[in-house]
Amino acid sequence: MSRMSTSLAFMALLLPTIAAPEDAGVRHVEAAGARFPYVESGRGDTALFVHGAFADHRAWEAMREKVAEDFRFIAYTQRGFGTGTWPDQPAFARDVHEADLAALLDAWAEPMHLVGWSYSGPIVLQAALDRPDLVRRIVIFEPTLETVLEGMPEHEKALKAWGQGWGPAVAASQAGDDRKAVTLAIEYVFGLPPGGFDTLPEPARAIFFDNAPTVPKLFGAPAATPMTCDDLGRIQAPVLILWGTETLPFFQAAATEVAACLPNAKLEEIPGAGHGAPLQNRDEFLGKTLSFLREADGS
Repeated sequence: MSRMSTSLAFMALLLPTIAAPEDAGVRHVEAAGARFPYVESGRGDTALFVHGAFADHRAWEAMREKVAEDFRFIAYTQRGFGTGTWPDQPAFARDVHEADLAALLDAWAEPMHLVGWSYSGPIVLQAALDRPDLVRRIVIFEPTLETVLEGMPEHEKALKAWGQGWGPAVAASQAGDDRKAVTLAIEYVFGLPPGGFDTLPEPARAIFFDNAPTVPKLFGAPAATPMTCDDLGRIQAPVLILWGTETLPFFQAAATEVAACLPNAKLEEIPGAGHGAPLQNRDEFLGKTLSFLREADGS
């Protein structure tokens, strides 16, 4: 399937996910000086879903019902994302989001499975380092982690293309046009041609436009504390790293190297999928994710 067709399929799946307002049925938990919106369903062992960039807890809504058949499903909105009001400090940064997740785990005070996607990949991995007693198993689809590729000649081309690919979105953000910036960012990551964002259903565009104010925050955020292969080597929790065979070379490289650094990891592919696989290829993603999480109880 072409990147254009897979991207449109992704948006078709996303359509029912974002039709409801972000605050529909939302609860709040206090941690790290902020009130974090979250949704919850089901019973049993808890699986905590952590969204990536340009999104909020609604990114996982389409799989909520299925997960809740076997697990207690929780998805929260990270600090600075979504449509709510957040404290001015601390500033938007990955290090802050990592500290927030550790604080949330403390607040819920029970061991949980963690599921991440892209930007949240390093965040859930850091949680396994910071709160190993509260992290059971981890699933990540295509972690965005440049530091494991730096200094490796075989990945130099992928890293260079990754940086260059964001150029148009960065330029739009610097010009103060957040909506154009998020439009270009989505077109890049999901492989849409120029103008392809405008062909997407209006409700699908809404979730990205709701999070358009996060674009300059992401681009202007301070560099995160580097996460190295040695750091990943200290994580003892079982981890499943997933990647799509039609994704950008950067994501394939990052997934491969992160899995190689982890002492207790599986690396699996989702054929025909791109970076939107948790929604584009939801059945395949959920099948692999739930199967891996069920192994915690030997089922």
